[in-house]
Amino acid sequence: MLACALSWVGCSQGNGDAADGADTSGESGSGSSASSASANPGSGSPPTTDGMSGGAGEADSESDSGRDSDSDSDSGNGSADSAGVGGEIRCRAKGDGKSTVTFINGCDEPLSFRGSLIDGGELGPGEHMCRDVGDTETSIPAIRYWGFIGPDPGGEKHTLAELTLNTDFNDFDWYNISHVDAHNLPMQIIPFGMDECRTLTCADSLLEDCPAEGQFSLEGQLVSCFSPDRDDPDSPDAQYFEAGCADAYSWSGDDQESVVACAAEDFDVVFCP
Repeated sequence: MLACALSWVGCSQGNGDAADGADTSGESGSGSSASSASANPGSGSPPTTDGMSGGAGEADSESDSGRDSDSDSDSGNGSADSAGVGGEIRCRAKGDGKSTVTFINGCDEPLSFRGSLIDGGELGPGEHMCRDVGDTETSIPAIRYWGFIGPDPGGEKHTLAELTLNTDFNDFDWYNISHVDAHNLPMQIIPFGMDECRTLTCADSLLEDCPAEGQFSLEGQLVSCFSPDRDDPDSPDAQYFEAGCADAYSWSGDDQESVVACAAEDFDVVFCP
């Protein structure tokens, strides 16, 4: 697979469309722009780039139930591994023909993770689980993942990891962190084994100083900072998210620097990096 280490204009354009066949089941109104024409390699209007930044944009849905996977395991049995953040992870390997997402809990508390094409799971502090989401040849469009500690804040209240894998544009994968709907946990996305590819990191919790209009509490606890108007770049929440983490989408049209192209195979999604 070819990793694009150049800017957009340095990569030969193809006719790939990262949003073809996007999974739009699940939560209505969530996500931001995986189907945006301005974010497609074949649209003729790519965003500006920094390094390998491209424009696939974000998915259009968030499924809170997740989906079964034919091969969603850690060490073959689906149980959590306690190797710890930064420890050895044996449930995925480059060149195995699988597209694998590894979920890693760097938080001080247990958490739950959910998302597209997988069974969800529970992770203690320092634990990880792998989920195979498909092979490395078949297009896997618009998949998304999230986590939560304690009560689930529900749809459109999560930080999201969004990926479109195995596109026909140089076999690139597109990935981004999204605060378009909300922030509930710090997050990092790492293309496994691809040091030349960009890691996206939002390491700080944005809950404490969340604008009053975006505060969402359950059982007396602030569990999410959400955006009442995801399409307004000048809203207090969008401005707050942009200042809090430039690596993430802060509103639905914020796709110039927040989405990355890389021909990886596996990705790590780290909560509380």
